[in-house]
Amino acid sequence: MADIIQIGPVSIYQDIELSLTEHLVPPVVHVKQFDHKARKIRCALYANNVEYTIPTDIILAYSGTRPDGRLFQYSTEALTNDKVDLINNRLVITITDFMTEVAGRYPVDLVLLDSDGDVLGSFSFTLYVERAATSNRKILTATYASVAEAVRNGVFECFITDDGYFGINSDDGLGITSGSYSDVVDRINEVLVETSINDDGYLVFETDERLGLVFGMDDAGHLTVDYKEEN
Repeated sequence: MADIIQIGPVSIYQDIELSLTEHLVPPVVHVKQFDHKARKIRCALYANNVEYTIPTDIILAYSGTRPDGRLFQYSTEALTNDKVDLINNRLVITITDFMTEVAGRYPVDLVLLDSDGDVLGSFSFTLYVERAATSNRKILTATYASVAEAVRNGVFECFITDDGYFGINSDDGLGITSGSYSDVVDRINEVLVETSINDDGYLVFETDERLGLVFGMDDAGHLTVDYKEEN
C-alpha cells in the first residue's frame, strides 16, 4: 500500500549572502508570478568576510519598483508586520502577492536603519518573476467557491429571458472573454442558478447559497430578487 503524503501550506526558503563592505553582483531570486507568500528569503550579512551581528533593535526595510511602475515598501515599523523579521541573526523577508503580481526582472533594495533613521547598511538582490501561464490570478487559482464568490460580489442585474429563464449579469473580474473556456466556470453556468417550470406552471428557481440571492414577490405579483441588500 502506497504512503499518503498530506501537503499543507508551503514555505520555501532561499538562502542568500549579502555583504556590507564588498561590491558583489546582486543574487537573483526566481519566483513564479502570483506566488502567494510561499517563498521567503533568508539573508546572512557579512562585513569584511565576517558574519555581521545584526542589532536586535534595528529597523529593517525593503522596497522596490515593479515593472509596471508601482512601488512597494515593507518595514518592521509597520503596525502589523509579517513581511520582514530578524530570526537567528538572519534577515527573513516574505515575497508578497504585490511583488509577484507583474512578471519581469527588477531590483529590490534592503536597508538597515537605526532609531534615528540613519542608514547603517544597504544592499540589494534581483527578483525575477517568471510569467504565469495566465495573466489572471483569479482564474489561475479558481475553485467553485471562489468563482461563485466573485460572481456574487459582482452582480449588478437580475432578469428573466423571453424563454422564462432567470439570468444575471456580473462584473466578476474573472476576465473570461468570448471563446475562452474554464471547467470551473462551466460548472458555475450549469449549477449556480437553475430555472424550470413545474407541472402547475410555476417558475421554479434553484440557486447555490453562495450566490446570496433571495427571491420574493411584491404586492403586484411581480418577481423580486434581493442581492447585496438591494432589489
